[in-house]
Amino acid sequence: MRAPSRSHAFALWGTATLCLAVFLLSWSFGGASAYPWQLLSPSEDLELLHRILIDIRLPRVVAACLIGGALAAAGVLTQGLFRNPLASPSVVGISSGGVLGAILAFYFGFNLINLWVLPLFALVGCMLTTTVLLRFARDPHGFPIEDLLLIGFALNGILSALTSFVLSLALNDFDKAPAMMNWMLGTLSGKTWEHCLVASGPLILGVFFAQKLAYRFNVLSLGNDVAQTLGLDLKRLRTQAVLLVSILVGTSVSMSGMMPFIGLIVPHLTRMMVGPDHRQLLGLSVINGMTLLMLADLVARILIPPQEVQVGVLISLIGSPFFLWMLYQRRRQAAL
Repeated sequence: MRAPSRSHAFALWGTATLCLAVFLLSWSFGGASAYPWQLLSPSEDLELLHRILIDIRLPRVVAACLIGGALAAAGVLTQGLFRNPLASPSVVGISSGGVLGAILAFYFGFNLINLWVLPLFALVGCMLTTTVLLRFARDPHGFPIEDLLLIGFALNGILSALTSFVLSLALNDFDKAPAMMNWMLGTLSGKTWEHCLVASGPLILGVFFAQKLAYRFNVLSLGNDVAQTLGLDLKRLRTQAVLLVSILVGTSVSMSGMMPFIGLIVPHLTRMMVGPDHRQLLGLSVINGMTLLMLADLVARILIPPQEVQVGVLISLIGSPFFLWMLYQRRRQAAL
């Protein structure tokens, strides 16, 4: 037992150190030449530096931490719920449901009422999608990968078509359409401390309660029959997992738009580090999710300055080949 404990401690320190290093890099570099250590020395431009570093750049980095960690946790929950490493909120359509809900809020102008309205609409969209997915994918012997992916792709297609339809209705509105398109591509631009404050409660509580369910997912991984024999209430666990995934994904989507594949890439790479134990997997996945999104956002800001690449586009460019590689690996293992 000592070796796994030391291995987990090493992985924890390593990922935490990397996360802190990327945090400092992401805070230090951007479109403007301003660095955190300059705040410690007297300067005529101190007010401008404070504006750039504390009011603009730091909230963006904190938002990346919150969203990246939440989406990684949602990915762990989704994979545990369906007992399949290829499941993730973006692959099986959960994120698309949140996007549709948020787009409807944009279209009808509800997002202007209060900062809480957008997360609420995205939450409802995620919850409805997850409920439909569970309803169709339920199987007494588990969730076959073929059924799960086919249903997820079908839901993604339907929800994306509905989202495109709403967008097409708003094309002539030059106030709504650009904002909706920019948000759909996935961006952290313009995030303020107010956005972080609104999102921090649901996201932190969601991750906290997800950790409370970690041991139950270890039991569920043994199979439905074994889990029920051991006294696990499957219906209650599924309800709790659906609610948590919806909160995590809905809040994240409402804050940044589409950030696909984080919930697929991060849990898979973290599982290679510490194994399948959800008690260890969840916490490390949260840290790695923070690191990945902060790094992607940093690249998006410095790739072609002074313009910014949408960070959601960069994540998709990484995630899509990664998903194909995972499918290839599963097919190769099945053939052996």
